[in-house]
Amino acid sequence: MKRLFILLCLSLYAWPGLAQEELRVGVELQPYQPYSDVQNGEYRGYARDLLDAFAEEHGYHFIYTPLPVRRLLSDFLAGRVDLKFPDHPQWNANQKAGHDIHYSQPAAPYIDGILLKPNYLGLGKGHIRLLGTQNGFTPWPYLADVRSGRIRLIQANQIDSLLRMAVSDRVDAVYLNPQVVAHQLRKMRLPADVLVFDPELDHVRDHYYLSSINHPQVIAAFDRFLQERAELVAALRLRHGL
Repeated sequence: MKRLFILLCLSLYAWPGLAQEELRVGVELQPYQPYSDVQNGEYRGYARDLLDAFAEEHGYHFIYTPLPVRRLLSDFLAGRVDLKFPDHPQWNANQKAGHDIHYSQPAAPYIDGILLKPNYLGLGKGHIRLLGTQNGFTPWPYLADVRSGRIRLIQANQIDSLLRMAVSDRVDAVYLNPQVVAHQLRKMRLPADVLVFDPELDHVRDHYYLSSINHPQVIAAFDRFLQERAELVAALRLRHGL
């Protein structure tokens, strides 16, 4: 009987999927497809597929906790969630000061930049007086203009509201992710070229990261997963249009 118990313990160690560690993953409540969305309380999108694939291979059971952006950060720093996605070392640096946060390798590429009506394309930054963006977003390339008052920032919770404002000239442009905008325009049944990305204007090309304060071993395992399962990760990005 004792030998059977030892063998059972060894088998659980050898097959982590049989003894899953439960972890809470704090995610953003706001819709942001193709990266993520919450529908009927269920988290979905590229981020969900990526994190689920990792969890399945490494014996974790993730409980996704969708939260508003500001509360997500406070719950993460207070330890009420174990992991946070998306995250970035530059985000909310002042609030994160004093916390030893572990960041993964790049998990999802993104571009944030200016989208406007085609007839305003090529007019330069001088055209933009009213700039729309989503709550929780910081338009880093235009922050000095916002602080000086040259550009007035208009924020909204819903991306569709921002896009309607841009289409109807209530704002001169929006600062968002072009892939997210393209997805939302399709959902709104608007022409794909009603708003276009201006690559000549300043924009940010970067990545989202998975982060944790108290579980650096999970971040290290996730890094190995990204490297060892690069083909799977690439297939997930292709499936979601990333």
